[in-house]
Amino acid sequence: MMKGRPILGVISGFLFGLFGALTLILFGAIPLHSDLLWILPLVGIVLGMVMAAWAPFGTGPETAAATPAQADAPIQVDMSTPDDTVVDANPPVEPSPE
Repeated sequence: MMKGRPILGVISGFLFGLFGALTLILFGAIPLHSDLLWILPLVGIVLGMVMAAWAPFGTGPETAAATPAQADAPIQVDMSTPDDTVVDANPPVEPSPE
């Protein structure tokens, strides 16, 4: 069984290859009777399937950073201490215009 999103990879790869071929035709890089019109969408389908199987689409540590319980929790602010604004003792000095 293939993991990832193979149908999404096939559709997006086909569209990428198709629009890539159309772009090459419109800019005059390939003639209208070229075999690349059929080859590029097929290569796009294959590359889309490969990328869909290889890409890390899942619940890994990067994608599961915020759970719904954490996202819905109200923000806690500690108001027991006064405003602790930090003031730079030595601010940068701008050169005087001469």
